[in-house]
Amino acid sequence: MDHVCVVYNARSGALLGPDRLAGLFERRGVTAELRAFDPDTLAADVRELLAQGPGALIVAGGDGTVRAVAEIMIGQEVPLGILPGGTMNVLARDLGLPTDLDDAVDALLTAPVARIDVATVNGQVFLCSSMLAMMPHLGRLREHARGGGGPGPLRLLGRALRVLRRYPRMRLTFVVDGQEHEARTRAAVVSCNPLAAGPAPIPGRDRLDAGRLAVYVTRDRTRWDLAVVAARLFDGTWQRDPRIRRYDGTVVQVRSPFGYMSVMSDGEIAQLSLPLRYEIRPRALAVLAPKASA
Repeated sequence: MDHVCVVYNARSGALLGPDRLAGLFERRGVTAELRAFDPDTLAADVRELLAQGPGALIVAGGDGTVRAVAEIMIGQEVPLGILPGGTMNVLARDLGLPTDLDDAVDALLTAPVARIDVATVNGQVFLCSSMLAMMPHLGRLREHARGGGGPGPLRLLGRALRVLRRYPRMRLTFVVDGQEHEARTRAAVVSCNPLAAGPAPIPGRDRLDAGRLAVYVTRDRTRWDLAVVAARLFDGTWQRDPRIRRYDGTVVQVRSPFGYMSVMSDGEIAQLSLPLRYEIRPRALAVLAPKASA
C-alpha cells in the first residue's frame, strides 16, 4: 500500500494534527492525502478522496468520527482503516489496532481486509453500541466536561451520582425478532454483535460479523443495583449477574409510552422518535483488520 487518504479530527482526544499524521506515513514511504473532518462537507470530501483510488481511507479520530465516515463508506470496496484518537476507541480495539499511533500505522499498512456488520437505529448507522434510558444523560455530563469550562472531577462525580439516584426506571418493551419482552429499567444497550465476557469500561466483541444484535437490559429494583452491576463490569463477571437480561436477534423494536427518547450511539447523542427500530446489515463495511491476520 503506497497511497492512502486520511480524514482526521484535530479535536480528538489525541489532538491529531496534519503535520504529525503526514510524517507517520512519509517515514514508511506512503503518500497520504489528508483532509480535516468537517461534518458539513464530509460526504463530498469522502467521495473526492475515494475518486483518487487509494489503497485505504483511514480515519484518525474517535468512535464518533469513525461512525460518521463509515456511514458514507458502506458498500465501498476501498477499505476503512482506523487510527485510534478518541477516548474509548471501541471499534479500533475490537479490530486489534494498537493504541500507539506508530504501531497502529504499521498494523494498518500490513492488515488484511475484512467485512464487518453495521447496525442502524431508525436508519442511523452505528458500529458498536446504542445506549438507552439513563446512559445518554451520563454521556451528556461527559461531553460537558470535555468541552472545557465544565465542572471539575468532584462536581462531575456528584452530578453523575445524582442522576444515578434520581433517574426513574422506564417502562420499555423490547420486541426481538417478533418476541416481546417487558422491562422496567434505567439502562439498556443494543450491541452490534454480542459482547464478549470481559472487564469494563466497555467489554469487547469476539466477532464483528456474526450478523446479530444483542440487547442487554438491567432489571434494577433498588437505587444501588446499577452500582453493583457497574462493579461487576469492572471485574468482568457482569454476564453472570441475574440483574442483566440478554436477548439476541436481527431486528429489534423498542417501545415506550413516550414520543421521543435520547439515544447514544457510538458516543453520539440524538433525540429519536419512538418506536425505535434496530436492524443489522451483515458484512456491509470493508475494514482493515489487523486482528484477522493474527
